[in-house]
Amino acid sequence: MSTVNILIADDHPIFLKGLKEVVEAGNHLQVIYQAANGQDAIQGVTTKSVDVVILDIDMPVKNGLQAAVEILQLKPEMPVILLTMHKAKDAFLKALDIGVMGYVLKENAVVDIMYAIEAVLRGHSYISPEMTSFLLAQKRSRQPAMDNVTTLLTSSEIKILKMVGEYKSTKEIADELYISEKTVSNHRMNITKKLQLTGKNSLLRFAIEWKQ
Repeated sequence: MSTVNILIADDHPIFLKGLKEVVEAGNHLQVIYQAANGQDAIQGVTTKSVDVVILDIDMPVKNGLQAAVEILQLKPEMPVILLTMHKAKDAFLKALDIGVMGYVLKENAVVDIMYAIEAVLRGHSYISPEMTSFLLAQKRSRQPAMDNVTTLLTSSEIKILKMVGEYKSTKEIADELYISEKTVSNHRMNITKKLQLTGKNSLLRFAIEWKQ
């Protein structure tokens, strides 16, 4: 397996040093650029051969969300993971809108960051389990446009939409429903088309917001 080049960005030197040590403890993972702010991270992505970007949300000059926007405009397929100390739904949903693939709470970063890197390299999203629990406990506002879901989708599609909103992966949904992963992927594609959703995380975002 070839080496995975990683860029990390955080304005706290001690955390940055610790994060580098944790990441490089993984097989074939190498930190090739360390940034102290969002603007520096953008510069690193443009000048280095980076495979995965890890950004703290709270940074000076440009924060992690702002940096993620510019990085994904430059390289739309770049796997970006955000680190945060706060369980904030608005920031999380904004990250999904941007196209961020990983969302990790700093309190669990030592364990979660490795799972997140593995997930995004496979093209999957990763959200810290504690963040998932927090979001599921929140009261979700129902948007009027979402009321048409039951008329647009089949019962099977509604079931899968609910499971997506519970942060279940394609494999987990397939295992639970005793169907193939390809069938789940086809359902997800059909749901996205019927609801006219666009964007990397649009289905996950919709499923979280929608409440049956």
